[in-house]
Amino acid sequence: MQNHYHTLGVDEQATPNDIRRAYRQLVLLTHPDRTADPAAHQRFLRINEAYDVLSNPARRRGYDALLQALRTPPPPRHTPPPRPAAAAPRQPGFRPRAYAKPPVDLRAYQRPIRWWGGLLALLAVLIILDYSLLQHTVQASFLGAESARDGRGALYTDFYTSRGAFRTYSDLPTNPAHLQVRLSAIFRLVSQVSLPDGSPVPTRLAHRSLFVFTGLLLALALLLQRTALPDATRVSVALVATVVGSILVLMILT
Repeated sequence: MQNHYHTLGVDEQATPNDIRRAYRQLVLLTHPDRTADPAAHQRFLRINEAYDVLSNPARRRGYDALLQALRTPPPPRHTPPPRPAAAAPRQPGFRPRAYAKPPVDLRAYQRPIRWWGGLLALLAVLIILDYSLLQHTVQASFLGAESARDGRGALYTDFYTSRGAFRTYSDLPTNPAHLQVRLSAIFRLVSQVSLPDGSPVPTRLAHRSLFVFTGLLLALALLLQRTALPDATRVSVALVATVVGSILVLMILT
């Protein structure tokens, strides 16, 4: 296909200097003042038209885009698939069977779940009251100690007594005669420790995570009592609360 680049005898990657140089050479050969050939005159007109387009950067970009579009084949036409044949008319009295699965009725489980949520809430409240109100001081015998380092590299010691365990980062006698331990009445949660001479021991309670699970259990148990909670959601919350309560009981027993 003849185009402006062919007319000037340059390729499509030619620089403006290449185009200008080719134009000047062709004009000297085809100018009407230099030749009386009518064919040369027609070629002179085509050369000027080509140079007017290719010497202008904006017009050249548009011309290049037009050439690219002419060389790109059009996309194939999409032929829609044939329409399916019309279904045969149904016979009178024929009805297709419905196989939709009926929804599960969970209403019968809602009242037992609320009772179960009340028991879990009672467990959480009992742990909180036991630690905060039912405290008493007893004398405990020393059973053993284990030292280790935490994730920050600090050295700590776990002391085990006949009335409970506690953790401290301070240096203590490895085998004291006895210790004064303040603990709860029901679950034996240690809150304070002092040496035989009455000096307090800075402790870091090992059951800190116990209170995190206690608060979570109380929140889930109260959520189970909401009347606006959907039935399926109440069942799911009850399962989660049961798992949390089981973990809490295991933590207390160990």
